[in-house]
Amino acid sequence: MNFKTRIKSLTVFVFSFAFLAASAFAQQMTPPQAPIQDDFSDSEIETFVKINKEIMPVQEKVQQDMVKSIQEKGMEVPRFQELAQAQSAGTLREVTEDLDEISKFNEIGQEVMKLQQDMQVEVQEIIQKSEMAPEKFEAIYMAYNSSPKVKEKVDKLLQEDQ
Repeated sequence: MNFKTRIKSLTVFVFSFAFLAASAFAQQMTPPQAPIQDDFSDSEIETFVKINKEIMPVQEKVQQDMVKSIQEKGMEVPRFQELAQAQSAGTLREVTEDLDEISKFNEIGQEVMKLQQDMQVEVQEIIQKSEMAPEKFEAIYMAYNSSPKVKEKVDKLLQEDQ
């Protein structure tokens, strides 16, 4: 598997993890029946895209650091992802009984979590210095993941800038 494929694979994993975390946070903050807002102004969408353009290089750097960390500890990214998914599902012992592998996975997992925490701090700083309230950014992010209308607007702006 080449480096770009590993990065894409890890990116999907990281974004899935981030989305699950954001979803859990949103569920704690909003009532279960609360509809997702999708009536953002063009200006709000443009600011959201601008912020994301600042965040993307940070995420890419952290993803590269994660891949490097996983590989330096002697594990392949797909295996790490498999173990992480199994741990999340509570089935880690069914996927491996190798205590050395579990130990290595836990050690790598601690490093990956530290990298993610550092990234979160940096992302929060980017959002806070922007023209948008963090709550508004979160609302647009949630809408992007659940509203075709918002996703289309954001994707269109992202494509125009490429």
